[in-house]
Parts: sequence; C-alpha cells; structure tokens
Amino acid sequence: MVTPFVTDRPNMDGKLYMSKGKLRVELGTMAFVYSVEQKRGWQMFPTSKQYFDIGEKQVSTFLPPMTNGSPCPASDHPSECKMVGKENIGGRSATKWELVNQHGVRVYLWTDDKLGVAVRWHIENVTYDLTGIHEGAVPDSMFELPPEYAKTDMFNPAR
Repeated sequence: MVTPFVTDRPNMDGKLYMSKGKLRVELGTMAFVYSVEQKRGWQMFPTSKQYFDIGEKQVSTFLPPMTNGSPCPASDHPSECKMVGKENIGGRSATKWELVNQHGVRVYLWTDDKLGVAVRWHIENVTYDLTGIHEGAVPDSMFELPPEYAKTDMFNPAR
C-alpha cells in the first residue's frame, strides 16, 4: 500500500506491484505502469479507458533511478547526495538517503534493501510510506496497456 502522509490533506491509499523490471502503482482513479528496461510507460484512467505516456520522472517517487544500489549518481545534485544510514521501515531493512532535488529542497529517501524500491520518501511536510509489502507472483497482464484504451492529452485526461 502506498500512503502519502500530509499534515493538511487526507490520506490516499494505493497499491504497488513489481515484477521482472516492471512497476504498477494504483492510486485512486488512476494507475501508473512502467517498464524499467524501456524507461517508458503509461498513466492510465480505467474509468474512462484512457492513458498518456510517461517516463522515468513520473515514477521516480516509487522507483528512484539507482546505480549500484545508490540514487546519488542520478540525483539532481550528486555532490549533495549521501547515505545517512540503515533503518527498519515496516519490518524491512532499508537504506536512508539524503538528496537535494531540482528545486534545492532536501529530500529523504528510504530504499528497501531487498527490493530496491522506495519504502519511504520525505519531502518538506509530506511523507509517503509503502506498507503492507507482500512478495508473490504477479500476472504479466498487470503491466500491459489494455488494447481498448485511447491515448489522451496529459493535461486533460477527461477528453
């Protein structure tokens, strides 16, 4: 479950699936599907059967770009990125990182040592937690674009 904790907004629960280098995140009325190898994917709207193309930036909250287990080489300011230490997040071993984003804001990231996904992000007053992790088989169909979906404009998915 992906849960963003914000001091002045309600929580939004979701689900995250990973298999064979592919990611699926379901949040509210939308789903993100992304292939790490192809560095592309879709943001889908199941109720309207529409989608638009997405890239690495749109899924970096869930799946930060990593090089040899570190997000630092791909960060906006690699010289200001560092490993802070190891912590237990939701019963899982995680590595905590401190980064500076493109806006100069400090971001804290905890990556699951086994799965390589972000299990917690903290940006200013917002913390995203990935909880209830269950490892198991996921059907390949979860990572496919349904053929009946129509491509839409990312700024107006209702069209």
